Amino acid sequence: MTRNSTTGLENRDHQRSFSSPVALAFVRIVVDRRGISEARAREIYLDYINRSKPADSPRASQGRVMT
Repeated sequence: MTRNSTTGLENRDHQRSFSSPVALAFVRIVVDRRGISEARAREIYLDYINRSKPADSPRASQGRVMT
């Protein structure tokens, strides 16, 4: 018996990510233009989204910075 490697939380996050019409359009366009599978197009979208999030700055994690 094989076990699914994604947790319920990860699955919900993926479903939420692809509930957007923009995300679905991105996937459809990538599938059409690149000729790849929908699963691979979804991976590309998630990689893009995860890269575009701003990194936490050390100052932001320390609270308010007084000057």
